[in-house]
Amino acid sequence: MKSSSLIVFLVIFAFGFLMPWAVEGAPKEIGKRGVCPFIQPAMCLVYEPPECHSDWQCPKKQKCCQDVCGIKCMDPVDTSKPGKVTPGKCPVVTGHCESHKHVDDCQNDSHCLNGFKCCSGPCGNSCVLPVKDSTFPGQKH
Repeated sequence: MKSSSLIVFLVIFAFGFLMPWAVEGAPKEIGKRGVCPFIQPAMCLVYEPPECHSDWQCPKKQKCCQDVCGIKCMDPVDTSKPGKVTPGKCPVVTGHCESHKHVDDCQNDSHCLNGFKCCSGPCGNSCVLPVKDSTFPGQKH
């Protein structure tokens, strides 16, 4: 009776030891080319069931991307085209983030409206009014 308990224990132990190795050693799934579009964070009242779990479940060139209220098949963004750049500089930010959440409201200036600029802050990127460059032509920085 004791030897059968020991065998069961060893089988369970071996299975538990080898299982993570099999998962870690598995090849990583490669997705389709392109990048998912940037989705500005928003409060979602109802989360939708996912449309997909990998890019290969999406038609044609679409990718499986996080949307505001769920995961959907979306057209990828062409990152080779330069985005809009708002003139001016980002203001100097001091201090630290009081929250443990890092949330980006934008990734670049084209995600901001009304002449605002995407700047790094203590808790993530956000659209802010840029600081005008105060140097004059010929003046050293």
